[in-house]
Amino acid sequence: MTAPQASAPLLAISGLCKNYGAVSALDHVDFEIEKGQVVSIIGPSGSGKSTFIRCMNGLEMASSGTVTFEGRQIPLSNQRAWTKLRPDLGMVFQDYSLFPHLSILRNIALAPVLRGRATKAEAQDRALALLARFGLADKAHAYPVELSGGQQQRVAIIRALAMNPKALLFDEPTSALDPETIKDVLDIMLDLARNGMTMIVVSHEIGFARQVADRLVFMAGGRIVEQGRPEDLIARPQSERLVEFLRHLAPRTA
Repeated sequence: MTAPQASAPLLAISGLCKNYGAVSALDHVDFEIEKGQVVSIIGPSGSGKSTFIRCMNGLEMASSGTVTFEGRQIPLSNQRAWTKLRPDLGMVFQDYSLFPHLSILRNIALAPVLRGRATKAEAQDRALALLARFGLADKAHAYPVELSGGQQQRVAIIRALAMNPKALLFDEPTSALDPETIKDVLDIMLDLARNGMTMIVVSHEIGFARQVADRLVFMAGGRIVEQGRPEDLIARPQSERLVEFLRHLAPRTA
């Protein structure tokens, strides 16, 4: 890693490209986020949103460009550096990714112990406190199969929080949920935002973006087409591509 820079953004990305053979999934993407900000990323299917967020913490290896965290550049091909960084950039997936053979308590407490961030007792105490904070205290000894999809996704968020991350990345966190349970997950995310958690959220939940996000980013064709305040982009889109996307999205957000 390079030496840190003064007053650097929490996360800065420059010229990021990701190629799958002849297919360009990301095309010279630039992006920054400051500590405490919430950025929501929207775009059509195949626009590169999920690839982009996975390249932020090394789950996908970018083909070229730079990723800088807290002023330190992360070598793209250095898996040891990514492994060290990843706990600070917690990831919440759309499919929960809980271990089915472990209780909810063990699902949450496992990683902090394995990563040396807490003793077993400390990790379990923090897990129980987080479960209580988000209304799931009675599920500590249940198994994932016994929980609804919304409850499992809330546990997935709690599991990421148990690592005391400096930022959270969300990849379509509500896309697999029943409409009645989406609000429960968004309420947790709203609570985190109000308490200063840095978050990057890939989602089509425009209402959440309006209420919470400091910046809305619209991607298409592997590029950032527009970005700015959510109310500005939604009310006054500058590109025909964003106008078209919002037109198709309107029935889902009405």
